[in-house]
Amino acid sequence: MKRVALGGAVGAAFILCWVGAGVAPSSLLDPANLRAVGAFVRGLFPPDLSPGFLGVAAAATVRTLAISIAGTALSVILGLCLGVLATASLWRRGPLVDGREGGPLALLSLAARGIARFLRAVPDLVWALLFVVAFGLGPLPGTLALAVSYAGVLGRVYADLFEAVPEAPVVALHAAGASPLQVFVAAIWPQAAGSVAAYTLYSFECCVRSAAVLGFVGAGGIGAEITLSMRLFEYGQVTTLLGAFVVLVLCVDGVSRALRGRFRRNAVHGSGLLQAPLELRPMRRGFRFLWVIVAVVAFAEAGFGSLLAPDVLPHVARFAAQLFPPDLSPPFLASILTPLWQTVAISVVGTVLGVVLGAILAVPATASIMFDPEARLRRLRALAYGVARATLAVLRSIPELVWVLLCILAVGLGPFAGVLALGLHTAGVLGKLYAETLEEVPTGAPEELRAIGAPALQRLVWAAWPQARETLASYTLLRWENNLRVSTVVGLAGGGGLGLALYNAVQLGFYDRAATLVVVVFVLVSVTDALADRLRRKPAVQREPESGLALVAEAG
Repeated sequence: MKRVALGGAVGAAFILCWVGAGVAPSSLLDPANLRAVGAFVRGLFPPDLSPGFLGVAAAATVRTLAISIAGTALSVILGLCLGVLATASLWRRGPLVDGREGGPLALLSLAARGIARFLRAVPDLVWALLFVVAFGLGPLPGTLALAVSYAGVLGRVYADLFEAVPEAPVVALHAAGASPLQVFVAAIWPQAAGSVAAYTLYSFECCVRSAAVLGFVGAGGIGAEITLSMRLFEYGQVTTLLGAFVVLVLCVDGVSRALRGRFRRNAVHGSGLLQAPLELRPMRRGFRFLWVIVAVVAFAEAGFGSLLAPDVLPHVARFAAQLFPPDLSPPFLASILTPLWQTVAISVVGTVLGVVLGAILAVPATASIMFDPEARLRRLRALAYGVARATLAVLRSIPELVWVLLCILAVGLGPFAGVLALGLHTAGVLGKLYAETLEEVPTGAPEELRAIGAPALQRLVWAAWPQARETLASYTLLRWENNLRVSTVVGLAGGGGLGLALYNAVQLGFYDRAATLVVVVFVLVSVTDALADRLRRKPAVQREPESGLALVAEAG
C-alpha cells in the first residue's frame, strides 16, 4: 500500500512538472520549426575554414584558455584561503583546539565555510552576468566569475582534504608547541599536496568547459563568437567554433590526465613543473620564468588591464550599491513563484528525459554486452557499439546552453527548449556512466546464467541490473542536482525559469530584484543539496553474489 501511495505521489509530481515545463511534443513536428532545423543543419556544412575566420577562431580559443588559466589561478588562491580557514581540525575541533571551541577563530572558520557554500551554490553563469554589468563586456567578467564560483568549490574540497590527512604528524607538531599555521605548513600540506594538485587540475578542466559558455552573457571567449555567429545565421562558423572548442577540451583533458597520473603514482609531491611549488621550494630559474610568462599572458588576455581605467571602480561601487537592499515586496516575491516552479520542472523532466535516452544508448554502448563471444552478427554489434559511444560523446561534449540555442530552433523560446537541452546533454553523461557501471559488474552471476542458457537480455535484467542499480541511482541523483543548478541559468539563453527572470531584471536595471533572484537560486540549490544528501545512500560495493540464481530468486 505504501508503495502504491508513493508511486501515485511521484506520478502526480511528475505530471505537475510536465505541465510546468511547458512540454509540447507536437511543436517538434511543426512545419515551420522543421524548416528552421533543416536550414540550420544544412548551414552547418561545410565549416567556415577561410583564413580570416580561422584567425578569429584561434584568437577566441586562446582567449578562452587564458580566461580558464587566470580564473583557475585566482580560484586556487581564494580557495586555499577559504580551505585553510574552513578546516575544522585546525580551528573548531580536534587536538589542536584544546577545549577552545566556540572562540573567534571557530566563528571565522564557520564563516569561511558559509562563504564557500554561497560562492559555489550560485552558478558561474549568474556570476558572469553580474560581473558583465559591473565591469562591462569582455573576458574580465568571465575570469572573475570562474574565480568566484570555483573558489567556493575548491575551498570546500581543500578543507575536506586537509581534514582527511593522518593525525599523527599533526599531533606531534602540536605537542612540540607549533601554532596551527605551522602545523598546516609542516604536517598537513605535505600530506595533502598531491591530492590538492590532482583536484586543481581537474578543476582547470572544468574551468575550460565553463569558459566556453560564459560568452553567452558577454563574458568573452568562444561562447561570445558562437552567439554572434548564431545571430548572423553563419552556421558554418558555428561548426568551426565548436570544433575548435572540442579540440581545446581534448588537449586540456589529455595533458591534465597525464599530470594527474603522475600525482597518483607519486602520492605526495608529483613531479615535473609542479613539483617545486608543491614542496614549497624555490623553483629553478627556467620553470619560474615559464610560469611568469604564462601568468602574464593569461591575465593580459583575460582583460585585467581594463581595471586600470579610472571609471571602473566607481562604476562597480555604484552597481554594488544598487543591489541592496534586495526587493522583498510581496508582489515581486509572488511573481517569482512561476519561474521557480518552471526551474524545478525543467530539471526534473530534463533529467527523466536524459535517463530514458541514456539508458537506451547505454545498452549498445556496453562492451560486455555487445562483444559477447557467443553472439551472432559481431560486425553489426561492433558498429552499433561505435555509433552508440560516438553519439554519447557528441551529446555530452556540447554544453547545455549551446543545446538550448539549438533546441530553440526546434520548439521556440520557453522552458520546453530548456527541457530538451538538459535531456540531450544528460543523456550523453548518464549513458556513459551507465555503460561503464554495467561493464564493471562482477561477471560471476551473468556467466552462471549464461551457463544455463539465458540470453543477453535476461542476463542484463536478472544479473547485471541488481548489482548495479544502487550505483546507477546514485549517479542519477547526482546528475539531477547538477541539472537543477543548470536549469537556473538556461533562461539566459531563452530556456525559461529563474534564469530568464534574472536576465530580464538585469537588462531592465532592476538590480535589487536581481539580488533577490540570486538569493532564491542560492536557497533553492542549498535545499536541493540537503535533500539529495538525505536521499542518497552510499552505493554498495559491487561484490560477487552467491550465485546468479540467488539474484533471480531475490528479485522475484
